[in-house]
Amino acid sequence: MARGYEIRQAKAEKGNMNANKPVSKLLLLESNTARADAIAQIGAAHDCACVPVRREALSAALKAHYDLGGVLLGEDFGGSREAAAAVAVALEAERPELPVVLRRAAHESGGDLPEPLRRVPCASWLEGDEQSLLAALGANVFSHDYPDPLVDGITDMTLGRLRGLFPQLEVNWDTPGIVRDRILFGEVLTLIPIETAWCRGWLLMQTEEAPLIELLPPRAGRDEASDFRDVNGVLAELTNLVWGAFRNRYLGNARAAGEAGWGRAQVQVPLLINHRRRYLSFGSDNPQLCIKYRLTCADTGREVVIDQRFVFSLGWSREGFDETAAQAAAAAEEEEQASGELELF
Repeated sequence: MARGYEIRQAKAEKGNMNANKPVSKLLLLESNTARADAIAQIGAAHDCACVPVRREALSAALKAHYDLGGVLLGEDFGGSREAAAAVAVALEAERPELPVVLRRAAHESGGDLPEPLRRVPCASWLEGDEQSLLAALGANVFSHDYPDPLVDGITDMTLGRLRGLFPQLEVNWDTPGIVRDRILFGEVLTLIPIETAWCRGWLLMQTEEAPLIELLPPRAGRDEASDFRDVNGVLAELTNLVWGAFRNRYLGNARAAGEAGWGRAQVQVPLLINHRRRYLSFGSDNPQLCIKYRLTCADTGREVVIDQRFVFSLGWSREGFDETAAQAAAAAEEEEQASGELELF
Protein backbone atom coordinates (compact mmCIF):
# COMPACT_ATOMS: atom_id res chain seq x y z
CA MET A 1 0.00 0.00 0.00
CA ALA A 2 1.52 3.30 -1.09
CA ARG A 3 1.52 5.81 1.71
CA GLY A 4 3.56 8.72 0.42
CA TYR A 5 1.31 11.29 2.04
CA GLU A 6 1.52 9.79 5.50
CA ILE A 7 4.61 11.66 6.58
CA ARG A 8 5.03 10.29 10.05
CA GLN A 9 5.05 13.08 12.61
CA ALA A 10 7.07 11.79 15.56
CA LYS A 11 6.75 15.23 17.07
CA ALA A 12 6.91 15.13 20.82
CA GLU A 13 5.30 18.37 21.85
CA LYS A 14 3.28 21.36 20.75
CA GLY A 15 6.25 23.40 19.55
CA ASN A 16 6.54 21.41 16.32
CA MET A 17 2.92 21.77 15.29
CA ASN A 18 3.58 24.34 12.59
CA ALA A 19 4.12 21.32 10.31
CA ASN A 20 0.41 20.49 10.61
CA LYS A 21 -0.60 22.06 7.31
CA PRO A 22 -3.24 19.70 5.82
CA VAL A 23 -2.43 17.92 2.58
CA SER A 24 -4.65 16.01 0.18
CA LYS A 25 -3.81 12.58 -1.18
CA LEU A 26 -4.53 12.23 -4.90
CA LEU A 27 -4.39 9.18 -7.13
CA LEU A 28 -2.17 10.05 -10.09
CA LEU A 29 -3.18 8.15 -13.21
CA GLU A 30 -0.58 8.74 -15.92
CA SER A 31 1.02 6.19 -18.23
CA ASN A 32 4.18 8.25 -18.79
CA THR A 33 6.51 8.02 -15.78
CA ALA A 34 8.36 11.27 -16.51
CA ARG A 35 5.10 13.18 -16.83
CA ALA A 36 3.78 11.60 -13.63
CA ASP A 37 6.94 12.65 -11.76
CA ALA A 38 6.62 16.23 -13.01
CA ILE A 39 2.97 16.45 -11.93
CA ALA A 40 3.79 14.91 -8.54
CA GLN A 41 6.46 17.58 -7.99
CA ILE A 42 3.94 20.32 -8.70
CA GLY A 43 1.50 18.68 -6.30
CA ALA A 44 4.10 18.33 -3.56
CA ALA A 45 4.81 22.05 -3.73
CA HIS A 46 1.11 22.84 -3.24
CA ASP A 47 -0.04 20.57 -0.37
CA CYS A 48 -0.88 17.54 -2.51
CA ALA A 49 0.59 14.06 -2.13
CA CYS A 50 0.27 12.20 -5.40
CA VAL A 51 0.16 8.40 -5.44
CA PRO A 52 1.09 7.11 -8.93
CA VAL A 53 -0.91 4.04 -9.91
CA ARG A 54 -0.53 1.73 -12.90
CA ARG A 55 -3.64 0.77 -14.86
CA GLU A 56 -3.52 -2.86 -13.75
CA ALA A 57 -3.18 -1.82 -10.10
CA LEU A 58 -6.05 0.69 -10.04
CA SER A 59 -8.63 -1.62 -8.49
CA ALA A 60 -6.25 -2.59 -5.67
CA ALA A 61 -5.30 1.06 -5.10
CA LEU A 62 -8.94 2.09 -4.69
CA LYS A 63 -9.41 -0.64 -2.10
CA ALA A 64 -6.22 0.29 -0.25
CA HIS A 65 -6.81 4.06 -0.08
CA TYR A 66 -9.98 5.06 1.74
CA ASP A 67 -8.88 8.65 2.44
CA LEU A 68 -8.45 10.29 -0.97
CA GLY A 69 -9.01 13.90 -1.91
CA GLY A 70 -9.34 13.34 -5.65
CA VAL A 71 -7.95 11.83 -8.85
CA LEU A 72 -5.63 13.29 -11.47
CA LEU A 73 -6.41 11.47 -14.74
CA GLY A 74 -4.38 11.75 -17.95
CA GLU A 75 -6.47 11.77 -21.11
CA ASP A 76 -4.41 8.88 -22.51
CA PHE A 77 -4.07 6.83 -19.31
CA GLY A 78 -3.95 3.17 -20.23
CA GLY A 79 -2.62 3.90 -23.73
CA SER A 80 -5.53 5.73 -25.39
CA ARG A 81 -8.41 8.07 -24.80
CA GLU A 82 -10.80 5.16 -24.96
CA ALA A 83 -8.89 3.39 -22.21
CA ALA A 84 -8.92 6.57 -20.10
CA ALA A 85 -12.65 6.91 -20.74
CA ALA A 86 -13.19 3.39 -19.40
CA VAL A 87 -11.26 4.34 -16.26
CA ALA A 88 -13.42 7.45 -15.85
CA VAL A 89 -16.57 5.32 -15.99
CA ALA A 90 -15.11 2.92 -13.41
CA LEU A 91 -14.23 5.80 -11.07
CA GLU A 92 -17.72 7.24 -11.44
CA ALA A 93 -19.25 3.91 -10.47
CA GLU A 94 -16.82 3.02 -7.67
CA ARG A 95 -16.12 6.41 -6.02
CA PRO A 96 -18.46 9.09 -7.40
CA GLU A 97 -17.63 11.46 -4.53
CA LEU A 98 -14.01 11.88 -5.69
CA PRO A 99 -13.36 14.88 -7.94
CA VAL A 100 -11.61 13.81 -11.16
CA VAL A 101 -9.33 16.41 -12.78
CA LEU A 102 -8.44 15.62 -16.39
CA ARG A 103 -5.10 16.48 -18.01
CA ARG A 104 -5.51 17.60 -21.62
CA ALA A 105 -2.89 18.02 -24.31
CA ALA A 106 -2.25 21.75 -24.72
CA HIS A 107 -3.18 21.81 -28.41
CA GLU A 108 -6.40 19.79 -28.22
CA SER A 109 -10.01 20.94 -27.87
CA GLY A 110 -12.60 19.25 -25.66
CA GLY A 111 -14.98 18.34 -28.46
CA ASP A 112 -12.90 15.41 -29.67
CA LEU A 113 -12.96 13.58 -26.31
CA PRO A 114 -14.97 10.42 -25.69
CA GLU A 115 -18.23 11.21 -23.90
CA PRO A 116 -17.14 9.86 -20.46
CA LEU A 117 -14.08 12.15 -20.47
CA ARG A 118 -16.39 15.12 -21.05
CA ARG A 119 -18.97 14.04 -18.45
CA VAL A 120 -17.10 12.56 -15.49
CA PRO A 121 -14.24 15.02 -14.77
CA CYS A 122 -15.23 18.04 -12.70
CA ALA A 123 -12.41 20.09 -14.23
CA SER A 124 -9.58 19.86 -16.74
CA TRP A 125 -6.19 21.47 -17.14
CA LEU A 126 -3.77 21.93 -20.01
CA GLU A 127 -0.43 20.18 -19.99
CA GLY A 128 2.31 22.74 -19.43
CA ASP A 129 -0.06 25.20 -17.78
CA GLU A 130 0.61 24.74 -14.06
CA GLN A 131 -1.78 27.53 -13.07
CA SER A 132 -4.75 25.78 -14.69
CA LEU A 133 -3.95 22.66 -12.62
CA LEU A 134 -3.69 24.68 -9.39
CA ALA A 135 -6.95 26.47 -10.14
CA ALA A 136 -8.72 23.14 -10.67
CA LEU A 137 -7.33 21.75 -7.40
CA GLY A 138 -8.25 24.89 -5.49
CA ALA A 139 -11.84 24.80 -6.70
CA ASN A 140 -12.49 21.08 -6.40
CA VAL A 141 -10.15 19.66 -3.72
CA PHE A 142 -9.27 22.56 -1.39
CA SER A 143 -12.65 24.31 -1.49
CA HIS A 144 -12.57 24.70 2.33
CA ASP A 145 -9.65 26.46 3.98
CA TYR A 146 -8.94 24.89 7.37
CA PRO A 147 -6.63 27.38 9.14
CA ASP A 148 -3.45 26.23 10.86
CA PRO A 149 -4.58 27.35 14.35
CA LEU A 150 -7.67 25.14 14.07
CA VAL A 151 -5.69 22.08 12.97
CA ASP A 152 -3.03 22.72 15.63
CA GLY A 153 -5.68 23.14 18.31
CA ILE A 154 -7.48 19.92 17.36
CA THR A 155 -4.24 17.95 17.29
CA ASP A 156 -3.09 19.42 20.59
CA MET A 157 -6.29 18.64 22.47
CA THR A 158 -6.61 15.13 20.98
CA LEU A 159 -3.00 14.20 21.78
CA GLY A 160 -3.53 15.28 25.39
CA ARG A 161 -6.62 13.07 25.75
CA LEU A 162 -4.94 10.10 24.05
CA ARG A 163 -1.91 10.32 26.33
CA GLY A 164 -4.23 10.50 29.31
CA LEU A 165 -6.17 7.40 28.25
CA PHE A 166 -3.10 5.43 27.09
CA PRO A 167 -0.18 6.57 29.28
CA GLN A 168 1.75 3.36 28.57
CA LEU A 169 1.74 3.87 24.77
CA GLU A 170 3.64 6.12 22.39
CA VAL A 171 1.34 8.54 20.55
CA ASN A 172 2.24 9.97 17.13
CA TRP A 173 0.17 11.36 14.29
CA ASP A 174 0.24 11.63 10.52
CA THR A 175 0.10 14.80 8.50
CA PRO A 176 -3.54 16.00 8.54
CA GLY A 177 -5.43 15.40 5.31
CA ILE A 178 -8.21 16.93 3.25
CA VAL A 179 -10.45 13.99 2.38
CA ARG A 180 -13.41 13.69 0.03
CA ASP A 181 -13.79 9.94 0.32
CA ARG A 182 -16.79 8.59 2.22
CA ILE A 183 -15.31 5.17 2.98
CA LEU A 184 -15.37 3.97 6.58
CA PHE A 185 -12.19 2.84 8.34
CA GLY A 186 -12.13 -0.15 10.69
CA GLU A 187 -15.13 -1.71 12.40
CA VAL A 188 -15.89 0.70 15.26
CA LEU A 189 -16.91 4.35 14.99
CA THR A 190 -18.45 7.07 17.10
CA LEU A 191 -20.30 10.19 15.95
CA ILE A 192 -21.14 13.29 17.94
CA PRO A 193 -22.56 16.60 16.66
CA ILE A 194 -20.51 19.78 17.02
CA GLU A 195 -21.84 23.31 16.86
CA THR A 196 -20.24 26.69 17.47
CA ALA A 197 -20.77 30.23 16.26
CA TRP A 198 -18.72 29.38 13.16
CA CYS A 199 -19.40 25.72 12.35
CA ARG A 200 -22.00 22.97 12.46
CA GLY A 201 -21.28 19.35 11.69
CA TRP A 202 -19.90 16.18 13.19
CA LEU A 203 -16.88 14.75 14.98
CA LEU A 204 -16.18 11.18 13.85
CA MET A 205 -13.69 8.79 15.49
CA GLN A 206 -13.09 5.33 14.00
CA THR A 207 -10.67 2.46 14.49
CA GLU A 208 -10.06 -1.25 13.96
CA GLU A 209 -11.30 -3.47 16.76
CA ALA A 210 -8.65 -6.21 17.03
CA PRO A 211 -5.51 -4.00 17.16
CA LEU A 212 -7.07 -1.82 19.86
CA ILE A 213 -8.07 -4.85 21.93
CA GLU A 214 -4.45 -6.03 21.84
CA LEU A 215 -3.23 -2.71 23.24
CA LEU A 216 -5.76 -2.36 26.05
CA PRO A 217 -4.32 -2.84 29.56
CA PRO A 218 -4.81 -6.34 31.02
CA ARG A 219 -8.02 -6.76 32.99
CA ALA A 220 -9.11 -9.64 35.18
CA GLY A 221 -12.04 -11.51 33.74
CA ARG A 222 -11.64 -10.18 30.23
CA ASP A 223 -12.88 -12.60 27.60
CA GLU A 224 -13.77 -12.51 23.93
CA ALA A 225 -17.38 -11.62 24.65
CA SER A 226 -16.47 -8.52 26.68
CA ASP A 227 -13.47 -7.36 24.65
CA PHE A 228 -15.54 -5.46 22.10
CA ARG A 229 -17.41 -3.65 24.88
CA ASP A 230 -14.10 -2.42 26.24
CA VAL A 231 -13.22 -1.07 22.80
CA ASN A 232 -16.62 0.62 22.54
CA GLY A 233 -16.16 2.20 25.95
CA VAL A 234 -12.65 3.51 25.26
CA LEU A 235 -13.57 5.04 21.90
CA ALA A 236 -16.73 6.59 23.32
CA GLU A 237 -14.77 8.08 26.22
CA LEU A 238 -12.13 9.47 23.87
CA THR A 239 -14.82 11.02 21.68
CA ASN A 240 -16.49 12.67 24.66
CA LEU A 241 -13.18 14.04 25.93
CA VAL A 242 -12.20 15.50 22.55
CA TRP A 243 -15.71 16.89 22.01
CA GLY A 244 -15.63 18.56 25.42
CA ALA A 245 -12.21 20.09 24.78
CA PHE A 246 -13.30 21.33 21.35
CA ARG A 247 -16.46 22.83 22.79
CA ASN A 248 -14.62 24.57 25.61
CA ARG A 249 -12.01 26.05 23.30
CA TYR A 250 -14.13 26.94 20.28
CA LEU A 251 -17.70 27.39 21.51
CA GLY A 252 -17.64 31.04 20.51
CA ASN A 253 -20.41 33.54 21.07
CA ALA A 254 -23.88 31.95 21.15
CA ARG A 255 -25.35 35.27 20.05
CA ALA A 256 -23.23 35.14 16.90
CA ALA A 257 -24.75 31.77 16.06
CA GLY A 258 -28.21 33.27 16.40
CA GLU A 259 -27.30 36.21 14.19
CA ALA A 260 -26.04 33.77 11.56
CA GLY A 261 -29.42 32.06 11.61
CA TRP A 262 -28.10 28.79 13.05
CA GLY A 263 -29.86 29.34 16.37
CA ARG A 264 -33.28 29.62 14.74
CA ALA A 265 -34.75 27.28 12.10
CA GLN A 266 -31.75 24.96 11.71
CA VAL A 267 -31.50 22.79 8.64
CA GLN A 268 -30.86 19.12 9.34
CA VAL A 269 -29.47 16.66 6.80
CA PRO A 270 -29.85 12.89 7.26
CA LEU A 271 -26.78 10.69 7.49
CA LEU A 272 -26.64 7.83 5.02
CA ILE A 273 -24.83 4.59 5.91
CA ASN A 274 -24.36 1.72 3.46
CA HIS A 275 -22.92 -1.14 5.52
CA ARG A 276 -22.24 -3.36 2.54
CA ARG A 277 -20.15 -0.67 0.83
CA ARG A 278 -18.66 0.64 4.10
CA TYR A 279 -19.95 4.04 3.00
CA LEU A 280 -21.00 7.00 5.16
CA SER A 281 -22.39 10.25 3.75
CA PHE A 282 -23.11 13.41 5.74
CA GLY A 283 -25.34 14.82 3.02
CA SER A 284 -22.88 17.33 1.56
CA ASP A 285 -19.81 17.30 -0.67
CA ASN A 286 -17.70 19.40 1.70
CA PRO A 287 -14.17 18.06 2.23
CA GLN A 288 -13.44 16.45 5.59
CA LEU A 289 -10.52 17.33 7.86
CA CYS A 290 -8.84 13.99 8.69
CA ILE A 291 -6.12 13.38 11.30
CA LYS A 292 -4.75 9.90 12.05
CA TYR A 293 -3.25 9.10 15.43
CA ARG A 294 -1.02 6.06 15.99
CA LEU A 295 -0.75 4.32 19.35
CA THR A 296 2.28 2.05 19.61
CA CYS A 297 3.46 -0.32 22.32
CA ALA A 298 7.22 0.15 22.67
CA ASP A 299 7.69 -3.40 23.99
CA THR A 300 5.79 -5.35 21.32
CA GLY A 301 5.71 -2.92 18.40
CA ARG A 302 1.97 -3.40 18.06
CA GLU A 303 0.13 -0.41 16.68
CA VAL A 304 -3.43 0.83 16.30
CA VAL A 305 -4.65 3.73 14.16
CA ILE A 306 -7.42 6.08 15.29
CA ASP A 307 -8.89 8.02 12.40
CA GLN A 308 -10.42 11.38 13.39
CA ARG A 309 -12.66 13.40 11.08
CA PHE A 310 -14.19 16.84 11.46
CA VAL A 311 -17.07 17.18 9.01
CA PHE A 312 -18.48 20.71 8.82
CA SER A 313 -21.39 19.62 6.65
CA LEU A 314 -24.06 21.99 7.99
CA GLY A 315 -22.14 25.22 8.40
CA TRP A 316 -18.63 26.64 8.11
CA SER A 317 -17.23 30.18 8.39
CA ARG A 318 -13.48 30.77 8.19
CA GLU A 319 -14.03 34.39 9.25
CA GLY A 320 -16.08 33.25 12.25
CA PHE A 321 -13.31 30.91 13.35
CA ASP A 322 -10.68 33.65 13.06
CA GLU A 323 -12.79 35.91 15.28
CA THR A 324 -13.42 33.18 17.87
CA ALA A 325 -9.73 32.19 17.92
CA ALA A 326 -8.71 35.81 18.46
CA GLN A 327 -11.18 36.14 21.35
CA ALA A 328 -9.89 32.91 22.93
CA ALA A 329 -6.28 34.06 22.62
CA ALA A 330 -7.12 37.42 24.21
CA ALA A 331 -8.95 35.69 27.07
CA ALA A 332 -5.99 33.35 27.65
CA GLU A 333 -3.59 36.30 27.71
CA GLU A 334 -5.76 38.13 30.25
CA GLU A 335 -5.86 34.99 32.40
CA GLU A 336 -2.08 34.65 32.23
CA GLN A 337 -1.57 38.28 33.17
CA ALA A 338 -4.00 38.00 36.10
CA SER A 339 -2.22 34.84 37.29
CA GLY A 340 1.15 36.58 37.09
CA GLU A 341 -0.06 39.56 39.07
CA LEU A 342 -1.45 37.27 41.77
CA GLU A 343 1.80 35.33 42.05
CA LEU A 344 3.79 38.59 42.29
CA PHE A 345 1.57 39.81 45.10
